[in-house]
Amino acid sequence: MFVNTGNKIKRMQDKKPGYKTAIGLRVGLFLIFILLLLPGTSWAIRNTRALCLECHPKAAGMLSRRNVHKPVELGLCAACHNPHASRREKLIDYSVSELCYTCHEKRRILSGEVLHSPVKEGRCLECHDSHSTDAAGLLNKTVAEVCYQCHPKKDITGGKIIHPEVRKGNCLTCHSPHSSDTDGLVKKNRKSICIGCHPSDSPSLTASHGGMTMTGADCLECHNPHSSDNRGILKANLHKPFEEKKCASCHLPSSVRVTEEGAGLCIKCHENTLTGFNKRYSHLVSTVSPNPCTSCHSPHSSDYKSLFKDKERRVCYGCHEDTKKAVMGSRFRHTKLDECSNCHVSHSSDRRYFMVKGDETCSMEACHATQGRFTHPVGEKVIDPRTNSAMSCSTCHNPMGSPDESILRAGKDMELCIQCHQL
Repeated sequence: MFVNTGNKIKRMQDKKPGYKTAIGLRVGLFLIFILLLLPGTSWAIRNTRALCLECHPKAAGMLSRRNVHKPVELGLCAACHNPHASRREKLIDYSVSELCYTCHEKRRILSGEVLHSPVKEGRCLECHDSHSTDAAGLLNKTVAEVCYQCHPKKDITGGKIIHPEVRKGNCLTCHSPHSSDTDGLVKKNRKSICIGCHPSDSPSLTASHGGMTMTGADCLECHNPHSSDNRGILKANLHKPFEEKKCASCHLPSSVRVTEEGAGLCIKCHENTLTGFNKRYSHLVSTVSPNPCTSCHSPHSSDYKSLFKDKERRVCYGCHEDTKKAVMGSRFRHTKLDECSNCHVSHSSDRRYFMVKGDETCSMEACHATQGRFTHPVGEKVIDPRTNSAMSCSTCHNPMGSPDESILRAGKDMELCIQCHQL
């Protein structure tokens, strides 16, 4: 009866994708209660609490906490633990993530493009308690305490002025704990996340911004969402005209519109910077923004060097979407991949891929100083027969990501070598 019923439910799930999410839990619990009454029912679905407590008496305290995991509440210890033997710690039958996904729908938890690292790596128990807890969501601590385990509190609340939600420890007001379609695991895009609490048409908001309407504005371009030493939680580094409240230097009176479209507006003050783009490969290209400068730099404020709009990798991924996908889908990648300017020049270069020192970039500053002395030779005298060009480190290695530990472009046993060395 159990097998046939299970197959019937499976067929219904296949026909209706939302079935499991909507009523699966209720059907599952109903079956469990029915099956508990049957003789000969398997260990995994029998109430074994009394038996287990004979050797684990301290486990009885689990039931007194505010939130109890449903299998624990029902006494279904063997739903997660093997009562006889297991290759895994705590006698669990599967890896932690595999075990959790037997009940918690993986498709729903991993629905976003950006995955939280513990979730991606199957480390569910870094945040959750598997049995019971006093915190909501079976978290092993309060929301903020869980987040601060990986995100140092001093980096979040280190400023003199702290965002009210941050001070309360309400990280999940803005962030999704498992996955999101937005960088930083933010629940909504940059232009929508703030207006839920700060309506863009609010008279007080308009007044505090010199009479400019904030509809459609990117609040995070000027404000740190966590904390800052500046009034209004403005970011640490302020563009001089912005700091001196000389809005008319760039904007029309009481308007977000600028006095001149394109890079010409920035060149009025940064004329010397223009010469830095006059090389073979240049980043002074057409972008979604009318002004290519603001694709990377904030015209108002920033917490990063050179008024970068965000962390280096996020700024670069804004245009290099293919690289982002390669990185996110790779098991191994270059250890300093988040610091793009370590290897690449920002504005322009005569070297391919904007490399700081061309083919010598990998061996500069003693990062890989011995490369070429003890492994495969590289340089102008070593020609790649496939392209008839000089071999460099990137001929065989892909710093953006690879399934191989040495970030090789193909398998190290033979697959990579036979591309040039025919058998």
